[in-house]
Amino acid sequence: MNGDDPAARSEARLDLLETVGSLLLFGGLVLFLWVAESWVWISLAGFALMGAVYAVKGVRLLRARLPVRR
Repeated sequence: MNGDDPAARSEARLDLLETVGSLLLFGGLVLFLWVAESWVWISLAGFALMGAVYAVKGVRLLRARLPVRR
C-alpha cells in the first residue's frame, strides 16, 4: 500500500477491507455455532462490509468498461 500508483493503493485497501469482512463473517459464524447466538451480529457486520466492498469494486469495473463520453 506504499506504492506510487494511487489506483494500486486503492485496490489494495479494498482487498484488505474484503479480507477483514470475510474474517468477521466466518469468525462470527463459527462463534455463533459454538458459543452463543449473540455473536451473529459480527457475521452480519462482516457480510455488510463485504457487500459494500463488492459494490465499490463492481462500480469501478463498470466505470472502467464504459466508453468515455465527450
